[in-house]
This record gives sequence, C-alpha cells and structure tokens, in this order.
Amino acid sequence: FANINTHPFPLLKDVVCLFIHIIQLTMSQFLKTITSRRTHYALQNTLPEGVTVDQVQSIVQQIVKHTPTSFNSQTVRAVIVTGELHKQIWGSVADAIENESGKKRPISAKEEAYGSIIFFDEEETVKKFQTDFAIYAPYFPIWATTANGAAQINTWAALQEIGLGGHLQHYNGYVQAALGDRVPKSWSVQAQIVFGTPVSGPYEKTFIDNEVKVLDK
Repeated sequence: FANINTHPFPLLKDVVCLFIHIIQLTMSQFLKTITSRRTHYALQNTLPEGVTVDQVQSIVQQIVKHTPTSFNSQTVRAVIVTGELHKQIWGSVADAIENESGKKRPISAKEEAYGSIIFFDEEETVKKFQTDFAIYAPYFPIWATTANGAAQINTWAALQEIGLGGHLQHYNGYVQAALGDRVPKSWSVQAQIVFGTPVSGPYEKTFIDNEVKVLDK
C-alpha cells in the first residue's frame, strides 16, 4: 500500500502491519541463529534434556535434502555416529596420528562428545555431471565442496538452536579409513561436526574490519 496509515480498510491495515511485524521477527531470529553459532570444545557425552537422536537425524535429513547444489546435483551425504561406533572411529583417528599433541582433539571427541555428523561428497554423482556437462567439468568438485560447506554450517547452527554444542573437524582421511565399508566407496569424507551437551560457553570471538559495500557503478 502506498500509504498504509490512510488505507480505507483499517482492519486490513492492521493485518498487513501484523504480517510485516512477523516477517521482521522471523528475519531477526534467523540472523540471531546465524550470528550466535559458536565453537564449543568442552562437551559432555549426553544430549540436552528433551533432545533425541531422532530429532538430530530429522534436522540433518532436512538440511541435506534442501541445501542447494549446482544443477540440482544433490551431492551432499551425511551419517550420524553415536555410541561405541563414535568412540571406535575417533579412537582409530587418534591411534593413526603419530604426534602426541595431534591426538588431543580426536581423544576429546572420543571421550567427551555424544556423537558426530560426518559429511560426504558423492563422487560418482560429481563425475557424472562432469561427463554430462563437460564444459563445466573443472567446477563441479568446487561446487560440490561449496554445497557441502553450506550443509555443514546450517547443521551446526540448527544444532545449537536445540541446545547442542559442537565443533567442526576435518580428519577426513583418518575418518574415511575408520569407517571402512560402512559407507559406499563413492562417498568422500569432507568434514565432521562433533556434538554433545556444552559444559561451558564458547571463547570470545573477535572480528576484523570487513565492511560489505554496495557498488552501483
């Protein structure tokens, strides 16, 4: 409406104002979810009260399904590991690292976290699109990695919304070896979100001066 305050139907004006207010609140909550996401290293091997593995699975499933991919290639895959398998995988990662200081993070993931979400690229799908659209062949692996990163950050933010803490890791080759034949050979590990109940707040985050400018010429 050009001038909502002089609209001839006051009730309709109130409805429109309420709708605009709801949109503003929704956007505010969305930005709060994004900006409040933080790394939590100090975790407990539990889920927050009221949170279930089924709920975590549902969140990850929806994010993987709806994360955009180039040419709708749908290359993102994920699994959630908990319990003894979670401990086994991170124990294997720690054992495979020779440097003692390098074992610290995998050991903490094994002993302190409840589970891990492991993200993959489906390499056969990437190769198929490289063949079908050869002119873009060099870019499909890059686009797949970009989509995977989007799924990771969205998952991380969504988990924090339900009270979980987590940290993002990239022990990709070690995790791939530890998984063995539990996943298809065409699934290439890209990242791991280690999650559990946070036991302390995140470290303070500092920011560089990085203004986003609007260019019109």
